[in-house]
Amino acid sequence: MRVLAVTKYGLENISRATISRMATYLRCLTYLEQQGASTLSSRELASLTGVSAEQVRQDLSVFGRFGKRGTGYDVVRLKTEVEAIFGRGVERWKCCLVGVGSLGTALIASRMVQKWGFRYVAAFDTDPRKIGTHVERIPVYSVDELKTIVRREHIAIGVIAVPASGARTVARILCEAGIRGILNFAPQSVKVPEGVPVLSVDLSQEFLKLSFYIHSAEQRAREEQAQIDAASRSE
Repeated sequence: MRVLAVTKYGLENISRATISRMATYLRCLTYLEQQGASTLSSRELASLTGVSAEQVRQDLSVFGRFGKRGTGYDVVRLKTEVEAIFGRGVERWKCCLVGVGSLGTALIASRMVQKWGFRYVAAFDTDPRKIGTHVERIPVYSVDELKTIVRREHIAIGVIAVPASGARTVARILCEAGIRGILNFAPQSVKVPEGVPVLSVDLSQEFLKLSFYIHSAEQRAREEQAQIDAASRSE
């Protein structure tokens, strides 16, 4: 699947896999900057992120030229350029969350996204006991007020953390309110108008994928050990 991404370098058709890797590069560059690193090569960045050096160079070339052959990349400059690709420094993202359950509360409480310019300004729920309260100083409103609050606060991103049965209704209301993008944690796909990007995060799928990788790694280890044992017996 490919997504339409707008960067400072123009309009490009960029795969979601590339965007995912760019986010990983940014995380590593942030760490390297904190550690005082000044330059790094594509090979070093590849080693830190688990991809090939050619893949790193290919990904970065989509957005422009960042380094010089033989001299590598300037860590601070590359980090700034990659941040700009994601809009950091250009826009501070206001977010809202729908569904103040255990997951929703944890998402609001997490400080991880704030450093990238994402900030929760409102939460919504249908439970009368939660409406009018605060989660980490974020006010909780009735879902009936969602459209009004989103428009008034110019909220760009809606986070869905409701049960599967309510996900599509919430997505529809968010889109009607003028939301610009949706992060969906509900175990249910949602339909939105063209032009509103949606990213779905299914934690159960991530655990299943991890289980597959564990079994695959263990299977390879058993096969390698069997080959070693067979070679020993034949000597």
